[in-house]
Amino acid sequence: MRLLTRGSPLAIVQAERMADAIRPLGPSVDIVPFSTRGDRESSLPLRCFGGIGAFSCCIEEALLRGEGDGAVHSLKDIPSCCREGLDIAAVLPRDNVEDVLIGRADATLASMSPASVVGTSSPRRRAQLLRSRPDLVTAELRGNVATRLSRLREGQYDAIILARAGLDRLGIVPPNSETLPFLPAPCQGIIALEAPLDGPLFSLAAGIGCKKTFLCALAERTLLRTLRVGCHVPFAALARLDGERLDFQAEILDESGRDFRRFSAAGKVATREDAFEAGMELARRIRADAVAMRILEATLIPAEKRP
Repeated sequence: MRLLTRGSPLAIVQAERMADAIRPLGPSVDIVPFSTRGDRESSLPLRCFGGIGAFSCCIEEALLRGEGDGAVHSLKDIPSCCREGLDIAAVLPRDNVEDVLIGRADATLASMSPASVVGTSSPRRRAQLLRSRPDLVTAELRGNVATRLSRLREGQYDAIILARAGLDRLGIVPPNSETLPFLPAPCQGIIALEAPLDGPLFSLAAGIGCKKTFLCALAERTLLRTLRVGCHVPFAALARLDGERLDFQAEILDESGRDFRRFSAAGKVATREDAFEAGMELARRIRADAVAMRILEATLIPAEKRP
């Protein structure tokens, strides 16, 4: 089995974790690094890629050409609707969902000086940061984890924001770090296997998936798909499943963070149908809120413009 993945150290680690889950089922597994447009054009802000699929679209096209049996992604990077013929075959248990502020000195969110420069490529993190500290300055930050940390050490930023899950997977414990009180991106912390529906890996992968994580991811991706939200929108969501009780939160912000709305819902989720309905129900609540829709309307992407 050939697993396609981005070529960064973090992506390779994630692919190896998925490969380790597949190998006990019998097949040999090869990791095939693949260069995506988002990686090749790392100087461009993510919004230049149309808001969705900067990293996953090239890999999806390769899967459809038969260049791999499956692909391993960070699930938050995959558009909420896979290309025709592909779907999410399995997800591993969810890792830490936290965002981390890493400073060059003993800086914290509360103590940083006004006009301090914080690096992030995420509109969500930027808006959440500015809501807490509107006197800070945000700057675009692209590249793999090591590159981002290097640019911090070089003094290009006073602090940067990274996902705790990526740091943990790489075994990096940065000094001067602080957990931020942010609701995460939908599907943050989840490693996913995408595969052709008619391929041998799709049915095989049914034996390795984490049902609890899958149901949470399905609820979050259904919410995204129903609202047609891409990664260029300051939008956060997190579903947590305790037994069969799903607690679901979402947050919509404008780019400045000054205008925002929060939503929550809870209910029983035991099946895929339940998870799908949970995502649809929260989407209905958001659509019924005039303020939330006003924030979203300027940034919604029509499906026909999907890269």
